Amino acid sequence: MSERPISPLPIFHRDIEIRRTDVPWHPYIWSHDESDGHGTAWTVEEARNQIDAHLVRMAEKQS
Repeated sequence: MSERPISPLPIFHRDIEIRRTDVPWHPYIWSHDESDGHGTAWTVEEARNQIDAHLVRMAEKQS
């Protein structure tokens, strides 16, 4: 089983950082301090989808 490479650069989606710990096989994590939102995902794409859905929910609450 091969380990996922650790990305040296931070990943951002819609100004929210997607990161992971240095521990192999841990999921990506993201948090949005302005709305107290957060999530975990096994892929960057899944994290991006979660962030998009979270921001849509936040926009709906404000309208």
